[in-house]
Amino acid sequence: MSDQTFLSLFPGRSSAAPDHILLRLRPGADPERVAAELRGLISDKTLRIRSYAAAAQEDLSYQQTQRPTGVIFGFGVLIGVLVGIVIVYQVLSTDVADHMREYATFKAMGYGHRFFLGIVFEEALILGLLGFVPGALIGGGLLTLMGRITTLPLAVTPGMVLSVLAGTLVFSILSGAIATRRLAGADPADLF
Repeated sequence: MSDQTFLSLFPGRSSAAPDHILLRLRPGADPERVAAELRGLISDKTLRIRSYAAAAQEDLSYQQTQRPTGVIFGFGVLIGVLVGIVIVYQVLSTDVADHMREYATFKAMGYGHRFFLGIVFEEALILGLLGFVPGALIGGGLLTLMGRITTLPLAVTPGMVLSVLAGTLVFSILSGAIATRRLAGADPADLF
């Protein structure tokens, strides 16, 4: 919006008053410490004194939790996680059902439930990794493309990649744990 529209919406603001004051610190100075000292020196509590990093984090948090696009994106992530869990569960559950005779044979030979969990968890991890690699490549490519089109500073960071990988593996294992419930009650005598 223009400055005139802004001032008409917020009549308490003056066009002569600054909105932001940026301070350049000496090299090696701690921005958080300087901000804390300034808060102690300035008595006007309506001023928000913060470092650039704190302001950026506050804006990011606002965009993710208060703005409609952030909330919609959050719901999209939640739906994606649920769909991923269901798909991996369906694949693993079908595989368990298809190999029930083999599992029953192993159970009759004395293998315990931990052995079956290990097999299904291994399959779950393989499925998770096989889904993660193309998903990360396609997602990173789309984010880079969106950054070029919109000129917004969008990038995939190593932290993002590691958190998505960790989430993928955790939810794959969760799906595997759910899929192995059928094996716990399987009786080898019933299957032959």
